[in-house]
Amino acid sequence: MSSGKALLAITLLSIGIWLFPKEAPGLTWRIHPDGSGNAPTIQAGIDSAATGDTVLVDPGTYSEELLFRGRDIVVRSSNGPQQTFIDAAGLGGGFVVQFRNGESREAVLEGFTITHGSGGILIIEAQPTVTGNVITENSLAQNGGGIWCSANTFYPWFPLIKGNTITNNRAQNLAGGIGTLQRMVPEIRDNYIAGNEARDGDGGGVYYRTLDDGALITGNIIGNNRAGDHGGGIYIGNALSSTVLSVEVSSNLVSNNYAHGSQVTGNSGGGLWLWQTQAWVHHNTIVANTGDGPNNAFGGGIVMEQMGSPTIEQNIIAFGIKGGGIWCGNGATPTIRNNVAWQNVGGDGVQDCPNWWQSNGNVIDNPYFCDMAAGDFTVASNSGVMTHPAGPLGAFLIPGCGPVSAQPSTWGALKARYLSSN
Repeated sequence: MSSGKALLAITLLSIGIWLFPKEAPGLTWRIHPDGSGNAPTIQAGIDSAATGDTVLVDPGTYSEELLFRGRDIVVRSSNGPQQTFIDAAGLGGGFVVQFRNGESREAVLEGFTITHGSGGILIIEAQPTVTGNVITENSLAQNGGGIWCSANTFYPWFPLIKGNTITNNRAQNLAGGIGTLQRMVPEIRDNYIAGNEARDGDGGGVYYRTLDDGALITGNIIGNNRAGDHGGGIYIGNALSSTVLSVEVSSNLVSNNYAHGSQVTGNSGGGLWLWQTQAWVHHNTIVANTGDGPNNAFGGGIVMEQMGSPTIEQNIIAFGIKGGGIWCGNGATPTIRNNVAWQNVGGDGVQDCPNWWQSNGNVIDNPYFCDMAAGDFTVASNSGVMTHPAGPLGAFLIPGCGPVSAQPSTWGALKARYLSSN
C-alpha cells in the first residue's frame, strides 16, 4: 500500500472512531449510610440513575423499601450481604424491594441482606437478576415470603434468581421461599433455600405454578422447608387444566422438607410435588423428606399426579421419614428409570407405582452418604451410584469421601441393576 493510501485509510478510520465512539460506561452513584454519598439514600440513587448506571452501596444498615421504577441499573453492595442490610422493620409493611415496571435482566440486585419486610422481593411483570443476596426473616399474610413473582401479560417473563441464601421466611398461604405464578418462567439456580414455611398452602421452599414451559430449577440446596399442604421442598403445577407443563429440575439437594398433606387429595409430596407436568427431574438427591398424612402412603420423596408423563431419572431417593419414596396416580404416566432408592418409610413406591424399582435400571441399594448426620449428602467413592451403568446418580457427580464399609447388596438390587433397559 502506498503512503498516500495508508494515510487515507488511517484518516477514514479516525473519522469512523469519532463518528461511532465506543459506548461509555455508566455512572456510579456511591451511597454511604450517613447520607454523604452521591445520593442520600439507596432509593435516591435509584431515582437519579439512568440505564447502565450502578448504585454502589457501602456497608451499613439502610431503613428503606426500594422500587426500581423500570430502570435497568445495577444496585450492588460494595462489601456483600454480611455487611450491608436493607431492613424494612417499622416501615410501611410492604416488600423490601420491588421490580414492577418491566425491568429486564440488566436490572440487578446484588449483595444485600434483605429483611423484616412483609415480603422480601416482589417481581411483577419484570425479569430482573437477583443474585448473591441473603433474603431472611420476611413474613407475609398471603403469598411469597422470600421472593414472589407474578405476571398476567400475554407473554412470559424470565427472571434470574441465582446464588442467593433464602432462609426463615414465612407466607400464610403459598411460597415460603420463592413463588412464581402465571406468565413467569424463572431460572432458579444455585440458591440455598432453607427453613422457609408456607403455613396453610403449598411450596415451602419453591412454589412454581405457571402457564409457560421452560423454567429451570437447578443446583439448589433446598432443606428444612415446610408446607401446610403440598410440596415441602418444591411444588410444581400447571396453571391450566387442559395442558401439561414442561420444566427441568436437576442437580438439587432436597432434604429434610415436610409437607402436611390433605386427605382430600390423598398425597403431600415432602420433597417434590408435581401436578400435570412433563417435568424432567434428574440428578437430584432427595433424602429424609416427610410426606405427612393419615398413613405412610402420601409421598415422602416425589408425588406425581394428573395427566402428564414426567421423566424421573438418575436421582437418589432415600431415607424418607414418612410417605414412601415415589407416589404416582390420578392419571400420571411417568417414566422412572436409573434411580437409586433406599429405606423410604412406607415403601419405595406407593399408590399406582409400587414396583417402579424392579426394572428400567432402578436399584434398591444404600447410597452410602459420607456423613448424613452432619448434613453431608455427597457419597463415598465405593457407592454404587458412582458406578451405575447410567453414570453417576444424584446431585453430586464426584465422591465426597473415600470408601466406607459397605453392606452386601441384595439379589433384588443386583438383578435390577443389571437388567437396565436403558
